[in-house]
Amino acid sequence: MKRLFGRKPKESPNPSPKLISHGIPANVAAGPLGFRAELDIGPDDERSNRGSRIVFQDNGGEDKELPAPEVSASGVVDVGTDHRSDPARENATDTGEEGGGGKLAEASKVPEREYKNPALTATAVLSDLPREAADGFGPLSPLKAVLRTIAAVYYANDQETVAIRNRTEDLLSRIAALEERFYSRPDDVEEQRRRDKLIREFGRIEGQLRSLSEKPEPEQLAKHTQYNGEVYGFLEDLREAIFGYQMVQQMAMHDQGCKSIKQAEAAVLNDFPSAKAAEYRHGDRKGCLKGTRGAVLDEIELWARDSDKPPVYWLNGLAGTGKSTIAQTVAERIFAGGRLGASFFCSRDFQDRRNLKFIFPTVAVQLARNYPEFRSIFVPLVQSDPEIAHESLYNQMDKLIVRPLKQSHISTVIVIDALDECKDEEPASAILSVLGRFVSQIPKVKFFVTGRPEPWIREGFHLPLLAEATDVFVLHNAEPSLVNNDIRLFFKQSFLELSRRRQELDDWPTREQLDLLCARAAGLFVYAAATIKFVDRRNSDPKEQLDRLLQSPESSAREGKAKLKANTTLDSLYMTILQEAFGDDDLEDDHKTRSILGAVILAANPLSPSAIATLLGFGAKDVFLRLSSVHSLLILQDDINQPVRSFHKSFPDFIVDKTRCINERFHVSPPTHHPELLAGCLELMNQTLKKNVCNVPDAVANREVDDLRERTEQHLNSSLQYACKSWHKHLIDGRTVRTPAIASALRRFLEKKFLFWLEALSVLGAAREAVDALNVAAKWLEVSLTLDLVDDCLRFVMGFFGIISISCPHIYHSALLLCPRKSIVRGLYEPHVRPMTRIAHGLPNSWESSIASMKFPSLIDVAVWSPCSRFIAISWGARPTTTEVLDAVTLERITTLDYPADELRDTQRLAFSQNARSLMWYGGNPRKLINWNLQTGGLVSAITLEQPGHTIDHLSVTYSACGTMFAALFRGDSTFTISICNVLFGARTYSHSVDGRTVNEIWTHGECLRFATIESGSITTWETGFASSHAPTRVESLPIPDDFDPSRTFQFHPTSSRLAFTTKGSIIVWDTQDSKTLLESTDVEGHDYMSMSFSSDGRFFACGIGNLGIHLWKESPTGYTLHQKLISDTSAFSNVLVSPNGESIIALDESTILLWCTTASIASLSNASTPTFQRNEKAFILGFSPDGALAAITRVGDETVTVLDLNSGVVRLTIDAGMKVYAVGVAGSTVVVVGEGKIVTWNVPTGGDVLNPRANVNDSVLTTTFDHPPFPDSASWSTISVSPGLHRIAMVEWCGVGPNRLHLYNVPTGQYLASVETKSRTNPWFTLDEREVLCIPDGDTVERWKIIEDSESDITRLEPLESSVHPPGGFPWQSSCGYKVADSGWVLSPSGKRLLWLPHRWRSPWWLRMWSGRFLALLDSRLPEPVILELEE
Repeated sequence: MKRLFGRKPKESPNPSPKLISHGIPANVAAGPLGFRAELDIGPDDERSNRGSRIVFQDNGGEDKELPAPEVSASGVVDVGTDHRSDPARENATDTGEEGGGGKLAEASKVPEREYKNPALTATAVLSDLPREAADGFGPLSPLKAVLRTIAAVYYANDQETVAIRNRTEDLLSRIAALEERFYSRPDDVEEQRRRDKLIREFGRIEGQLRSLSEKPEPEQLAKHTQYNGEVYGFLEDLREAIFGYQMVQQMAMHDQGCKSIKQAEAAVLNDFPSAKAAEYRHGDRKGCLKGTRGAVLDEIELWARDSDKPPVYWLNGLAGTGKSTIAQTVAERIFAGGRLGASFFCSRDFQDRRNLKFIFPTVAVQLARNYPEFRSIFVPLVQSDPEIAHESLYNQMDKLIVRPLKQSHISTVIVIDALDECKDEEPASAILSVLGRFVSQIPKVKFFVTGRPEPWIREGFHLPLLAEATDVFVLHNAEPSLVNNDIRLFFKQSFLELSRRRQELDDWPTREQLDLLCARAAGLFVYAAATIKFVDRRNSDPKEQLDRLLQSPESSAREGKAKLKANTTLDSLYMTILQEAFGDDDLEDDHKTRSILGAVILAANPLSPSAIATLLGFGAKDVFLRLSSVHSLLILQDDINQPVRSFHKSFPDFIVDKTRCINERFHVSPPTHHPELLAGCLELMNQTLKKNVCNVPDAVANREVDDLRERTEQHLNSSLQYACKSWHKHLIDGRTVRTPAIASALRRFLEKKFLFWLEALSVLGAAREAVDALNVAAKWLEVSLTLDLVDDCLRFVMGFFGIISISCPHIYHSALLLCPRKSIVRGLYEPHVRPMTRIAHGLPNSWESSIASMKFPSLIDVAVWSPCSRFIAISWGARPTTTEVLDAVTLERITTLDYPADELRDTQRLAFSQNARSLMWYGGNPRKLINWNLQTGGLVSAITLEQPGHTIDHLSVTYSACGTMFAALFRGDSTFTISICNVLFGARTYSHSVDGRTVNEIWTHGECLRFATIESGSITTWETGFASSHAPTRVESLPIPDDFDPSRTFQFHPTSSRLAFTTKGSIIVWDTQDSKTLLESTDVEGHDYMSMSFSSDGRFFACGIGNLGIHLWKESPTGYTLHQKLISDTSAFSNVLVSPNGESIIALDESTILLWCTTASIASLSNASTPTFQRNEKAFILGFSPDGALAAITRVGDETVTVLDLNSGVVRLTIDAGMKVYAVGVAGSTVVVVGEGKIVTWNVPTGGDVLNPRANVNDSVLTTTFDHPPFPDSASWSTISVSPGLHRIAMVEWCGVGPNRLHLYNVPTGQYLASVETKSRTNPWFTLDEREVLCIPDGDTVERWKIIEDSESDITRLEPLESSVHPPGGFPWQSSCGYKVADSGWVLSPSGKRLLWLPHRWRSPWWLRMWSGRFLALLDSRLPEPVILELEE
């Protein structure tokens, strides 16, 4: 017989098949209209599903057949699954509960209608959901069946039908994902409870449907579109139930996974630099209200699941359109689905969350916590390279994210919200630039990004590599009716929730009020959210609050900029809330209100109410109450120690704009309120900072203190942290007028708390703030008595920035210890020195003229300033060359740029693009051009250039203004050629030959290329287009002096039309426009090497003149006048460059780059006519006495020797040797001096009666002449050492042709003892027992000879011993006590204790260091004198 899936028949047949786990008789199961299921049911022992079918009728009334359900041998109908039945469940009884609610119209796809309860009957598989809460599997199979039938019914293509069908298919995929988990009972009790909760929620939905099924029904559900909302609401409720279960389940799994992380791995993840509270789970962020934003959420979820969709999704929306709310919901849903790898919610309110450099490290840490396979790669990477978090964005993403993801094969989604709130000064977003370069390498990873359509965000997504990989949803261009429906739904649900919590709110608000609110919101969710917060104000009547709001006057400007809609604006909302909160005028009270609001709005980072009270001197309760009055405009916690910030960024924009906030009672004026915060910060620091405020142990680096973060939070409260890091921002942001009170507080702060402030910044990881703060203070002071103190503090920070940033204890152990004697900082804080090292000799008296220096492992080939003067690019070394970009203020590395795999050699040129976003390297053989994107640190192109003809040299390169083209100037045998090429492809566009004329520079002028030629007494400027095939056109020709010789050094400055050149005895700067001399500096004859440089505006001109040093001239009404002599000898300098803004100068000294400041404040520390540092390139010679009591010091070729008492630092004897000295030795009270074929011995006075005694040749006790071979008359080709007991002299002679030789002499007699061949050119040395002499030929292997004396023949010979790596007794360049000098500049004790940090200028290479017991001598000739350190035992 046949039975129908429809209405319950009047007669019940014999027992019939049952649905899995529900015991529903198949022949009595009811379905929605338009369905019927037909089963042929035979006798009990012959049950079969043959002839069974599910049929529905289409709109034309024709039957459409669905796949038939299977009937198992046990008589169970399996609808839509292939799962085995469970007999234990066959006799389960109906435990479903009636329930209501949950039917929400999806406003973005289904227009809102007034629904009546339809006569809706479910299918059999829905009519009895669910039965057994104890069995998690029960509901899933019937749900799948009904969802398939709904999908089959809703097969049309209209918008509403498609929405229902898509939702149904989404639910089917979600349920399928749950099935595997629901097969078996969980071992975890909590998981069972979660399943039970889900099943109960299914029961609630089923009860609602059953109540509808008892009503009269239409003939066919699909034909009656008025029921679409009910159907969709059912589907939404069902999805929310599944989502809630998945969310809790995933959270439990996540927490369990975090607990399973090994302690050592957890320590690495916790210590790795990352942003706090950037993840979607942190803070008080809320997602979309259920039923709203359905269209965009559906599209995003589909994108996230579909592997064929592009890997990047940009949710583009204007302020207030709900981007972050959607991002929160997206993150929650993807997390619930188990695919969220990481999330980063940017915020301009928090320093770490507005810093681009924190995004990739934070994402990487989250990925490591969420995926063990990622963590196993990430943790060793970080342990091997702890500084990786500080590398370029390109390197960060490559090393921290892309490589681990590729190796671990993880499929995941990463969410980045509000990218526009990150500080990014580049025209195209740096983060997006990096993303575009790597996204194709990790196809299993998707990135969801939200952000306003700011120019740099738009440009970033328009980059070619990213544009093709991105889906875009423009939120503010969504259909207005859909958005308005969502806002209406938001209002209705929010007011409904409010009415549940408050009394007497029935039938409120009225329909008219709701319409007016929706009209005023005008598509801005921020308006709706702020309105609800205002109406729901604590201790206020919601009805009265709403009436006040709707009766308030309105303006007609959208955020003060563009008309939105008549009488609807955020401005009117904000003004109404402020007026309602603070009532009538009260001058004193209004000022306090503005100050408190100003602290919220103007703070560099969000402050808590208690911190605001501390800084402004108000009561914390008063501050909190006032802020509570406008809680609808703020994010305010009940805890007064939690930060408060604006609810939306449109409120700060409103309240600081006088044209929008027209009521002066509430207008926050930055110039007024910044000084208040500045004064509060200074006062707080002056009162609370103290030495070692965080109780950090001695001699450690900050990263070695495991609980440093806890110590910091304990001892530096939020207000003090804010004051330390941000006081100077109020000094400059508010354009604060100089007042005696603030100047006095600043001076007191620097005199009493300066080093304690540096400590705080060090532990907070904010040392760079000290440089910025002191620079701001110096500019603010301009001229005052405090300025010298500020400058000296700045010198201190710049000179020791490297150690201040990594170790707060070594501010006292190292920085203050090494501070010059005459430093103001040293004078103020010397009692606080905590030395573990004593400076026995060599502490400088004053600061060097250079304010910073940085030493590199190899010779620096080229350096160049960026046009903005913020960066310096250098190339150093060879095979391979290394190119780095430095911070132009501190010389700290910003990024190291990667080269292609092929080997590159010499660097010819470096050039920044006009906007400093790109860097070009030119060099190698054959000539290559490499172009990097400095926003990302990534390689853009590597091009082998075709060179025109026979090229001798390459002189200049320049970018076009747009950065897409470059021009290169070549010099051939007798011609100059300019080639113009494409940056990306290297394709040569045009070449222009310049025959018979001298060209030394090309430059970009607007959109054109210019160059200058010199011929026939004139200099001519030419111009051509970067994309022009036309020959260059003449711009102008200007006369030049007759004595100009283009074969000598010259520099043409096109902006000011000035020509600097050298004649036989002068340096001349010629004004080509006015044909007059601006500078003529004489007395430079004989100094052939000269490096010249102008600032970009021509105000400063610098020249390095041989051993006359670096001279800096400044423009004056009469020409150029000498401004500074920076250094006395530049013979070792390869280049001198003035920054484009004229405020700094750099010079290259072999492997060291030095930085000077030309500004009036720091420059005033040096005399304009006297070099601030006298250079001397002669090498130092030093001899320690074996007992460590004395040291003899001189320079190679000098005639004066100083004997120093190492214990007291007193000079015991100054010797005028009367000859050029090449070696010294000291033992006991005897000093031996070797030079010009003689050995002269003096006795050192032991008494203290004579102050600085002097001696000459006549005072010597012994003079001996070498007998054979002749002692060299030059130290340039020999190295000499005296034995510890002063018995012998060893000399290595560099023979030039043939092998080098080691000679041995007797000191008392001068007798020549022996000679052998050696590979070495370095100083020989003796073992302490003087039985061996040793040499190092290659820095590693040690040559050894035993000294054999034959008493019978009176012959001494050197017997070769087996070479070794570790010589007996150690090297003079290696401590015999176990002390070490690390490459990073740390001087370490035998136990590894950090005794001292050496600044770059004190870091001598190993062959210029000498050890003797606990004494270490630094012998770099660029130091004014040797530095001798005595180290702690």
